[in-house]
Amino acid sequence: MMLRHWDPFAELDRAQEAFGRIGRGQGGGTYSLPVDVIRGEDELIIRASVPGVAPEDIEVTLDRGVITIAGSTAGGTERESGDFLVRERSAGRFSRSLRLPGYIDADGAQTSYERGVVTVSLPKSERARSRRLEVKVSAN
Repeated sequence: MMLRHWDPFAELDRAQEAFGRIGRGQGGGTYSLPVDVIRGEDELIIRASVPGVAPEDIEVTLDRGVITIAGSTAGGTERESGDFLVRERSAGRFSRSLRLPGYIDADGAQTSYERGVVTVSLPKSERARSRRLEVKVSAN
């Protein structure tokens, strides 16, 4: 008998991907936006690829510790003569929500857009930043 490591999160990821494909059919639908989350020393950075989406069509909201990046893509309904042989580009609404850690200073959040990538920079609060403490010698 061979033992295998069970990763419940991998199963959740597979299920989420399967349900995401259901919403990407010909009629469009909402699909999950893939993101990168990078934890820096002084900030948390979230990057999402949104190719073909104009910056004014992207919504970034922060509400009660949850950041949501949402928008829509229009492509995919019109076609030239002929039938699709392969259709992989997603069309319709996209959305991704992430719960932020408690050490984020949401008031200092900034967004930028460059070459189809939206970047959200979320600074850590002063309390959460690393700092060096002086070791004092006690007088005994």
